Amino acid sequence: MKNVKPVLICSNVLQRMIEHAVCEYPLECCGLLSGTQGVIDAIRPTGNDRQSSTEFSVPHRELFDFFKELRCTRWQHLGIYHSHPDGDAFPSDRDVTEFHYPRVSYWIVSLNVQKPNVRCYLWEGDSFHEALYEVLGTT
Repeated sequence: MKNVKPVLICSNVLQRMIEHAVCEYPLECCGLLSGTQGVIDAIRPTGNDRQSSTEFSVPHRELFDFFKELRCTRWQHLGIYHSHPDGDAFPSDRDVTEFHYPRVSYWIVSLNVQKPNVRCYLWEGDSFHEALYEVLGTT
């Protein structure tokens, strides 16, 4: 069953996601997204333990710190993002097999085009399905 409600994200978060991908090129970037009331309004760019142009892994310490901070605030974990520096904005086989957070949105920034392409996915059943997203003003 496909999600009919769009994922809500603030424009400044989307812009920072793209900037992070451009800054880390030619390596994949990655990071964590959070917010309240279902609106992604915060971004935490992270390192990439794999230092690779084709795969990513958020450092364990950064994950620990992120979840520790969430426990002390009203924010919720709402998404994960990474880039495909020279690939399309579609989940790779590795993205599917290494995905561990089925209740959050999954964002891919492709730099394989003149203007960065950002797509959002949700996990349904045993695979990703593209989700619509709505860009909101800055919070």
